[in-house]
Amino acid sequence: MSKALVAALQLTLLLLLPATEVKAFFGRVDFTVEDDFSEASILRGIKANQEQCKSAGNAAIWASVNRDLEECIKYWGSGLTNATGRVIVYMHGDRLPTPPSYLKLTGQQLSNSAATWGNRLKAPYIYIGRPGTHGSSGDHRKRRTIEEGLILSKAFDALSERYGIKEFVVAGQSGGGHATSSLLTLRNDIVCAIPTSAPSSPSIRFRKMGRTTDTTNHVSYEPTEHLQSNAMHKKLRVFILGDPNDSNVFWESQTILAEPLKKRGIEHAIIEGVATGARKHSLDNSARFLAGLCYHDKETSEIVEHLKKKNIKG
Repeated sequence: MSKALVAALQLTLLLLLPATEVKAFFGRVDFTVEDDFSEASILRGIKANQEQCKSAGNAAIWASVNRDLEECIKYWGSGLTNATGRVIVYMHGDRLPTPPSYLKLTGQQLSNSAATWGNRLKAPYIYIGRPGTHGSSGDHRKRRTIEEGLILSKAFDALSERYGIKEFVVAGQSGGGHATSSLLTLRNDIVCAIPTSAPSSPSIRFRKMGRTTDTTNHVSYEPTEHLQSNAMHKKLRVFILGDPNDSNVFWESQTILAEPLKKRGIEHAIIEGVATGARKHSLDNSARFLAGLCYHDKETSEIVEHLKKKNIKG
């Protein structure tokens, strides 16, 4: 049976269902304490309340902007205490379309990975599940919006309170890189930011694709238009990391971030990495290694030279 015929039959069955059942089919899936790496949660979103979030213990944090915008954010950490001070936070790329590797993930794998990276970088380390992914409640279809940035910022607030965090070193790949740039417009405790393969200007990206709106069909947030030097960390450094040959997120939509940083006198550097994948887009490892160097207060010139000499792939 062809995929088109299967889809037609599914649509016919849905039309025969009562409205309440159709809404349940398309509505958000329920939050679970166990981590959720299903395609259904990516496509439909996850709903949670504060009590459900509390039941997840130290595996999740409640992020509340207002009564209409609050989510339960999952995370995996290493080396965290009640007086952590400075921490590295890593934010992953988009999960739409959903890669097969994501569907095979487990919470234990992410926990092990957090421990590995924490040890490797010799720093407290947190991996965050962005809204609507990795079991975090929210709607991943609304990525690259101001709402995603606001929720993540509140999650950072809650993590600060839980672990005594004073400064964040934030690295993010692709959509996580956009979230990194967005957080620069919302927080003053980020001492180092590494937006990686990041559409820091979604509008440049979608216009070069011949579109008039973001591929999400939601109104995207433009971090480059909202940076304020008096609202950022006084010692902030930003490393714009990408591959000029990236065919997923165009180089111009990444490097545009340098312009408002320069105007505001924010120390920054553009670093050309060697990305992996058919689209020359993935730089997860490079982003984390760079975050480790910045965490340990290495000089900007030293960080740039280190990555060039190491020639890290991906």
